[in-house]
Amino acid sequence: MKVHAFAVPALLVGVLATTAFPAPVAPRAYKIEVKSKIVQDLTAVGQGPQTQEYSTTSFVHVELRDTTGGKVATITLDSLVLGPGAPMPPDMVSQLKGAVWDGFLPTGGRMRDLTVRGDVQGAQLAESGLQQLFPPVKVGTREGQAWTDTTETTNGGIGIRTVTNYQASSATLDGAKVLQLAGASSASVSGEQQSPQGAITIEGTATGNSTYLIGADGVLRRGTFTSTQLLQVSVAALPEPIPVTVTIEGSSSLLP
Repeated sequence: MKVHAFAVPALLVGVLATTAFPAPVAPRAYKIEVKSKIVQDLTAVGQGPQTQEYSTTSFVHVELRDTTGGKVATITLDSLVLGPGAPMPPDMVSQLKGAVWDGFLPTGGRMRDLTVRGDVQGAQLAESGLQQLFPPVKVGTREGQAWTDTTETTNGGIGIRTVTNYQASSATLDGAKVLQLAGASSASVSGEQQSPQGAITIEGTATGNSTYLIGADGVLRRGTFTSTQLLQVSVAALPEPIPVTVTIEGSSSLLP
């Protein structure tokens, strides 16, 4: 028995960015690169450790429309390129092209209800980096400021409580001054999901780091993020939990 290969990495990438800054309405195009490594210790079923590594490169564009209390966000996947080992057949990749996610950005708040339109197989693989396009910058943030955010979310029946320490500073990108935001987070994970093998219980912890470079206009220019997840996955049919370690690293960049 193996844990679903792309559901687990998508589960916790959100611990790296859970709030959003007030963004401009003009559409923006981004390139998002994500590398994932999953190690499942299947000793309990006599198979030993199993390792899977793969990468994804997504090209998306983001549109924001003013509404009461914030902005409505629409994110469209223009293309998705999979590296070797990615857990998705080519026909599923082609179906993902043009997939659209909707969300809400309250003024000074976090991205809410980011949901793909329709029943799109493999959407989790593409959306793992989308939250990284919305840096957690509070309104009026200036260099030298620091704060701590605590968030609680639910993803497919799995509860995630995240504590993140942020530090704002100044930096230079392509000769222009930008705001740099660094975040260090820790999370606890607990919950249950349904699968063909029955109920799956997931318990564990995660740590993450992120850095965002944000222009004077509030637009994300470039970002990087990493996450390490230490999980225990329990299935009724197995004698003991399966240890799963997931490492994720990625980057996002604004396209001309």
